Amino acid sequence: MDAEVPRGRVSGPDAVDRPRGRVLAGMVDISAVQAPHTDQDVRRLAAAAHAGKFLAAHVLPTWAPLLVDLLSDSAVRVGAPVGFPSGGGPTPARALEAAWLCDAGVDEVDVVIPIGRLRAGDDDAVLTDLAAIVAAVAGRVPIKAILETAHLNPPQIRRGTELALEAGVDALKTGTGWAGHATSAHEVTAIRDAGGPGVEIKASGGIRSLADVDALRAAGATRFGMNTAVALRLTAEDADR
Repeated sequence: MDAEVPRGRVSGPDAVDRPRGRVLAGMVDISAVQAPHTDQDVRRLAAAAHAGKFLAAHVLPTWAPLLVDLLSDSAVRVGAPVGFPSGGGPTPARALEAAWLCDAGVDEVDVVIPIGRLRAGDDDAVLTDLAAIVAAVAGRVPIKAILETAHLNPPQIRRGTELALEAGVDALKTGTGWAGHATSAHEVTAIRDAGGPGVEIKASGGIRSLADVDALRAAGATRFGMNTAVALRLTAEDADR
């Protein structure tokens, strides 16, 4: 998962056992997904992603075409979210957004699950929604389902994982980073137990130290979402230890 890995390739759990050094950078996504971010923020994100040899960079959909262009000569993957951050939009609009992102040239799509529907026990609605988005993407890029575990109890995390995988998503992600909640090892373990040994799990939200990374990796995380400053600091620290 270094700079030579082609775009669109989904990383796997075997990355946990690979040697230290630049490997952590190849497991990290950085992002500019706050509402006030401008084109200048996206340009800074692209420069940092390229220089840091990070796995991916994510932006809000409106900036996806710009980031695709900025990273066109790079192995860094471009990603963008669907239904971010609430997961509360109507399914036809969410499916259209996913298809539009694929047409814009992104390498992967993150879709926020219908969190309220899952909490309400409306499994059929969650499954139907995610399956429609998977159909709209039509295998063009990998899809990660964002569970937003901060709002879920352990049985809901398990059920959300099961529904997402049944719908055909490729990977799971703990959260948007907007919930004001640090992802815990227990949440990652719940996803791993429900999803099995082969599914990619991205831990995102509140990762601030290598100790956090190590605990989440031990729980089953194979990929990490961090803000750019933290990502640069931790990958430098990781290379030194």
